Amino acid sequence: MQRRKVRSVQHAALSTLRIRTLAAAAGLLAATLAVPGATPAQAVGFVDPNTPVGVRPNGGSSHATLVFSDEFYGTSLDSSKWSSVDSKRRDGEYFDSWWKPSNVKVNPNPNPNSVNGGNLWISLSELSDTEYATGEIEGRGKFEFTYGTVEWRAQMPPDNDLFGALWMMPPGGVNGVDGTARDGGEYDVIESTSASDSYGNTIHYDGYGADHKVSSVSVNAPGLHSGYHTYTVEWRSDRIIYRYDSAIVRDITDPKLISQVPMFPVISSESAEWAVGSIYDAPLDYRSNMYVDYIRVWQ
Repeated sequence: MQRRKVRSVQHAALSTLRIRTLAAAAGLLAATLAVPGATPAQAVGFVDPNTPVGVRPNGGSSHATLVFSDEFYGTSLDSSKWSSVDSKRRDGEYFDSWWKPSNVKVNPNPNPNSVNGGNLWISLSELSDTEYATGEIEGRGKFEFTYGTVEWRAQMPPDNDLFGALWMMPPGGVNGVDGTARDGGEYDVIESTSASDSYGNTIHYDGYGADHKVSSVSVNAPGLHSGYHTYTVEWRSDRIIYRYDSAIVRDITDPKLISQVPMFPVISSESAEWAVGSIYDAPLDYRSNMYVDYIRVWQ
């Protein structure tokens, strides 16, 4: 009889512990899912512990909760957040270009261009007399979000047929044709193809074929080719605001141009014959690199 009482008390205590554990887990899940577009993994494990506590986007934003960041500390790319692309990018008349994972590095030594202890490097290399490689990383399948503010702090590569790009893409591509970008578009926050202090800010939608549409502006960017700058996009359901070093450079309210589907962030350096300069003049060392200090996403 005594043994039955002890077992009954133990069972009751265990049941109470299970209920409390489930309640706590439910509370955490509810708090996490209160952030629009976030998943539990994103809210818990996608914020870099090296990101300063309470940091906010340069120039402000309606989004307040940090859900993703990478300060690029350590010596290797965080594979839980990024994939490094290995593919041919384009064929050219004079040279072909590739994206190679070997051109993507985190804080290699020696590091003559370190900022705040962490940097992503995307380099230029020569594969043959007519083939060159740069690199691209993307959050496809690892971090995707709907609405939020994204900020990159980056230094663009020099003008030797090279250009840096910070952009966002939907996992399903931009192949749907409905006359809008609401079902997904390629959002090029910056493409630094000009020798002047200006860059392209572009939205591609309705595929890349006969139905392809584009909305593009040239952004005045003082000091673009000297040092690091911040590039920020505040994406809301009814508005997209772009900033360069905190100043608003484009404000979109046309509902046709505002994506309503998830997107993932992309960082790339590219080579192309239509960009300014000549790749044959580009030094094959750190001087041709694109650098990224950090990326942060708030919702």
